[in-house]
Amino acid sequence: MHLPVNRFAEALKMGVTSLRDSDEPVRIAVFVDSSATPFLINTIREALVPQTTSALVRVQMLSEQPSVKADTDISIVISCGSEGLQQAVQQIVVAGAPTVVVSESSVEVPFVEQDTRMLGSIASTNKTYLLEALARWILDRTEKDIAFASNFPFMRIAAANRIITSCALTNMATGALAFIPGSDFPVMTVAQLGMMLDLSAAFGKPLVFERGYEAAGVVAGAFVSRALARAISEQVPRMGFIVKALVGAAGTVAIGRTLMAVYERDVDYSRVNEVLGGALSRARGALSSVIPAVRTAAETGRA
Repeated sequence: MHLPVNRFAEALKMGVTSLRDSDEPVRIAVFVDSSATPFLINTIREALVPQTTSALVRVQMLSEQPSVKADTDISIVISCGSEGLQQAVQQIVVAGAPTVVVSESSVEVPFVEQDTRMLGSIASTNKTYLLEALARWILDRTEKDIAFASNFPFMRIAAANRIITSCALTNMATGALAFIPGSDFPVMTVAQLGMMLDLSAAFGKPLVFERGYEAAGVVAGAFVSRALARAISEQVPRMGFIVKALVGAAGTVAIGRTLMAVYERDVDYSRVNEVLGGALSRARGALSSVIPAVRTAAETGRA
């Protein structure tokens, strides 16, 4: 029951990939119709404040000939309905970026009958629901989920849920299909470490020394899950592959939720660093006093 060195190298590569994904350029075009209410404008304005320099939000008033740059990832139209709204939205969609019309009532946007890959509508007067729906809508239409989440906090929960679900399904399949005893453990653990790195990037946490504490927690959780799966499998040996699959998925979800809580609460590791630093200092002090004595004893023995 061990983790090969090459697996840690693989996890490190995942960390580099997560950092690169979080730094991907993000471009959002926001079009404000003259009919948009202060509630809608303020809600979108507060939500779309980039946390890094890799994101850019372009805002302009909606017109019959809206300007959409070629690098736009997502277009958002804020409107409560107007005479030229449909024509303007069609022009924006033609430019090539997925477009969503945000309003207070679906009645205000009758021409959007159902969501498609390129066009959708979100209507609500509830801020929480509006932003949650917008986050899901955007993530469904972009491959830059980590970059979007790291830049716009209102999208982090939705992005994190997707990361955890994806890893849990992967580990469920690994547990069910691994036929060599013990082979599933390193694969699942590396997947969970990759999940940790993706979650930390999505929550805007840098790859620093403190991530090592979380990695240690992930590995410990993996060992617990493995021990639990073995104990249950011994009771129902014929259903062992199902047990491993379910425990692998459940353990991954539990680890992911715990990491989400850690990142949401922005846990401070300074106290832990102080304790470890003090312990290391005492250990060095003890060694510095013991080593000379050992050398003296060795020299006396040779004499």
